[in-house]
Amino acid sequence: MNRKKLWTAISFLAVLFTSNAQTNDWENPSLFEINKEPARATALPYNDQSIAVADKYERSPWYLSLNGTWKFNWVLRPAERPVDFYKDDYDTRHWGEIEVPGNWELQGYGTPIYTNARYVFPANPPHIPHEDNPVGSYKRTFTLPDAWDGRRVFLHFESSATAMYVWINGEKVGYSQVTKMPAEFDITPYLKKGNNTVAVEAYRWSDGSYLEDQDFWRLSGFDRGIYLYSTDQVRIRDFSITAGLDNAYRNGTLEIEAELKNYQSANTAMQLEMVLIDNQGKQILSQTKPATVQSNSSGVVQYSHKVSSPQQWSNETPVLYTVV
Repeated sequence: MNRKKLWTAISFLAVLFTSNAQTNDWENPSLFEINKEPARATALPYNDQSIAVADKYERSPWYLSLNGTWKFNWVLRPAERPVDFYKDDYDTRHWGEIEVPGNWELQGYGTPIYTNARYVFPANPPHIPHEDNPVGSYKRTFTLPDAWDGRRVFLHFESSATAMYVWINGEKVGYSQVTKMPAEFDITPYLKKGNNTVAVEAYRWSDGSYLEDQDFWRLSGFDRGIYLYSTDQVRIRDFSITAGLDNAYRNGTLEIEAELKNYQSANTAMQLEMVLIDNQGKQILSQTKPATVQSNSSGVVQYSHKVSSPQQWSNETPVLYTVV
C-alpha cells in the first residue's frame, strides 16, 4: 500500500512538472519579461542642445525610425504561426505587408472588438483559448549607421503588443508582456555592421489580458512607433526631476536625480552638466558635477537647487521650464 501511494505521488509530481515545463510564457503569471530593459523616463540622446530643446528627435543622429512597411503574416491560432520565421534564410516573399504604427484589424487582419466590463474570451485564468488567439509575425531589415559603430543600440517600442518576442539577425533577444506601454531591448550584442534583420512575434491575448476588462476597443498590433536609438558606452539611463515651491510659495526648489550606466569593463570618470532654461529660451541655471561610474554598473548623481522667484504654472499661465 505504501509503495502504491509512493508511486502515485511520484506520478502526480511528474505530470505536474511536465505541465509547468510546457506552460506558454503568455499564460504564465510569474513571467512578464525576458531580457527587457527596466522601465525608465523616456528620453533620447542628442548631439546638439538646440535640437534637444526643440525636441526634434528625428533630427538626432542617434535616432533611426523603423516605422513604415513591414512584411507581415497573420494566423488565428498560435499553433499555425510560422515558428522559424525569425531565421535570416526564411522566405517571406509570399507574406503580406502591414504599416507600423498600425492595428491589425484596421488593415484587414482580424476583427476589432468593443466591450466594456466583460472578457471577450471564456474566463479561465491564466489560460487563453488556443483556438482563438491571433498571432502576428513581423519582419524587416534596417541599415545601421556607420557613426553608431562602438556605441550601444536599443530597440524601443513606444506602445508594445500584449505579448511579444523579439529577434535580431536570427537570435532571440527577449520577451515583453505589457499592453500599450513602452518596451526596450539592448540589442548591441546581436548587431552587425550594415544590414540587419528584426523580427517580432506578437500575440493578441495573454494572461495579462485578464487585467483589461475595461471600456475600450480591443485592437492588436503597435499603436505607436518603433525605433532604434544609440548611446555612448556611459549614458544617462534614467532620471527624475521634481519641481516645487518653498513654504512661502515664493522661491522654487529643483531636485534632480540621474542614473548613470557604464557598459564598459573599466571605471569611467565623467562630467555631468545640468542646464535650466526658462520659457523665453534664457539659461538661468547651470551646474556641472563630476562622477565616476564603476565598470559594468550604475551610479546616481543628485542635484538640489533653489530657483529665485520662478514663474509659477497655472491653468491661466501654463509656464514651463526646460532641463537639459
